[in-house]
Order: sequence, then C-alpha cells, then structure tokens
Amino acid sequence: MSQQASGQWPSVAVVLVNWNGWRDCIECLDSAFAQDYLGRVHFILVDNDSADDSVGHLQTWCDAPQFDSSWRAFDGVMHRTADPSGVGSQPIAVRLLDGPAPVADLGADGSMLTVVRSGGNLGFAGGNNVGLSVASASGFDFYWLLNTDTVVDRHALRHLVARAQQSDSVGMVGSTLRYYYNPGLVQAMGGGRLHLRNMLVTLMGADEVIGKVPADPCALERESDYVMGASMLVTSRFVRDIGPMQEDYFLYYEELDWAMRAKGRFELAYAPQSHVFHKVGGSSSQVVSEFAMNLMYRNKITFVSRFLPEYLPRTVWFLLVEMLRHVYRRRWMPAKLIARTLMDVRSLAKRGRLKA
Repeated sequence: MSQQASGQWPSVAVVLVNWNGWRDCIECLDSAFAQDYLGRVHFILVDNDSADDSVGHLQTWCDAPQFDSSWRAFDGVMHRTADPSGVGSQPIAVRLLDGPAPVADLGADGSMLTVVRSGGNLGFAGGNNVGLSVASASGFDFYWLLNTDTVVDRHALRHLVARAQQSDSVGMVGSTLRYYYNPGLVQAMGGGRLHLRNMLVTLMGADEVIGKVPADPCALERESDYVMGASMLVTSRFVRDIGPMQEDYFLYYEELDWAMRAKGRFELAYAPQSHVFHKVGGSSSQVVSEFAMNLMYRNKITFVSRFLPEYLPRTVWFLLVEMLRHVYRRRWMPAKLIARTLMDVRSLAKRGRLKA
C-alpha cells in the first residue's frame, strides 16, 4: 500500500531558482501554492543575485498577494489568490536567508516560503544545490525542482509522488511539460534521450498533441536518458547517494549528468498526469543567446569526456561539420563559437575527466 493510500503523505521541499524573473516567480508560486497535496510542503526560492530587486518584489507580493488578470487560464491550474473563500488574499509568511546553510526547522516558524539569497549567479545547478542544501536538514522525503517560468496543474505534485512510490528503485520522476503559449502541444513527456550516433539530445514526445500522452509511461521510461529539470521530483535517497548536481556546467547538461551518475543505481520515471505549463526559456530568458549557445557547445565536450570518452572523436567531428554548415550559410556567430570550442577541446576534456 502506498503512503498516500495509508494516509501518510511524504514531505516535499519545492526548490525554485530565480534570476531577474520575479513576475514569472509570482505566477508560478501562486499556482504551486494551490496544489491539492496533503503532505508537508515547503517552498524554497533561491535568488541568484538578481539585479531587478526580485527579493523585494516577492516580499511585497507575499505581504499582500493579488491575482493578476493577465495570467493565462489552463484546465487543471488553480491559483491561491483566486480562492473564493478569501484565503488567497491573506499574507504569505516568508523566511529570508543568506547562503546555503542547512536549516533544521523549515516551516516550523509558520512560513510557507523560504527565500535564499545565494550571493551570486550560480547557474541552474548551483542555485538548485543551494536549495537542496538548505532543505537537507529538515527531513524531507522528496525534492521537487521546478522552473520559475512554469505554472502547475493542481494535481501535479500528487502524481509525481505517487509514481515515485511505485518502486523503491525510482530516483527521479518527470512531468508532462506543455507549452505555456500553446498548451495543446507537449514540450516533453518526462525527459529526453541521448543519441550516441551524433551526441544530440531529443525530448520525448516533443510537439505531440496532448491527446497522445500515454496512460502507461513504461515504454517512454525505458527510452529516457534523463528527466527534464523544468519539473523534476527526486528522492532524498537519490540526493544522498548520488550527491548534488554538477555545477561546472553552469547551464545545460546538468540533468543529463545527474542521470548518468545514477545509471544502474536508480531508475528514471515519468508521471503522465502531472501537467506543467512551461514558458520555455523564460527562467533564463535574460541570458544572452551567444552566452547560452557557447555553453551548450562547450558543455557537450565536457559531458562526453566525463561519461563517454570513446565518443569524443565522433563528437568533435560532428561539431566540425556543424561549424562548416554555419559558415556556408553565413551564420558567423555560431560558427565562431564552435571554432573556439574546438580549439579548447583538450582543456574541456581534461575538465570532464577530472570530475568524472
């Protein structure tokens, strides 16, 4: 019998990372606060040294929460501030922290939300690791890593936990990610797949109509190589045994790295009924595209060197071909970035091997 069926609901820490996106944070939190999950849930928002006074804006909203009529409506999504009973207009207790020190009593002071100032832009992995560290001493059973550029179905967490409880070997569970601006289409069914032939990653079920989401996730789970970090439930045992996310990527490849480190020890799972609407890139939309693209090329070399070194020559070859295609089409910026990556292959490979 599952813990939910027996009335013992596991505890969950919801970890979100913000960088200059307080408006998205508020919309996301307002939907996440309306989850129908009956267990202990505490929200930890890590601010990566935002320059837009995100912490101040969040505190102001929590003092007097208000529904924003510009927010899109989705079937299954509820907002705390839209509660007709008036509960949603009551202040939200917030605890402010500086740094990643573990806290043994999260929520004991009546707070629903802990906001942590990370002290710098630590990237996706670094920010999430701060949240995991803060929550680590409070005895949570699960951690739900959730992008701030999402809104969530009111049953999303319930389905994630239920799927995780079906097997002790499950370490990570993904949601059905739907496009916020085109909710009839799927961005990803749980996670993605790594193709060894060319070292490209594709998302499971990408751009399928929502009606194609399977009731039985087993086939997709067998083909998945990682869970997409926009909505990822991980067990406390997974974090304890595998360790935190690898921070040297800064952005991109962290989820795949985490899953690869756990391969053979934990299974990846997918909860089809856990629906999350993703703005796609919103939580990193302020990142200059050249910077992001540069990381994608360089992190690919680091990842392959770390886990699949025998495929490094093939990866270099495909990057060279891609660079020539960009040159042929006069796309100079990506061609330049690949060229720089190829010149740094040796140092990037060394970095990968050092932390393998």
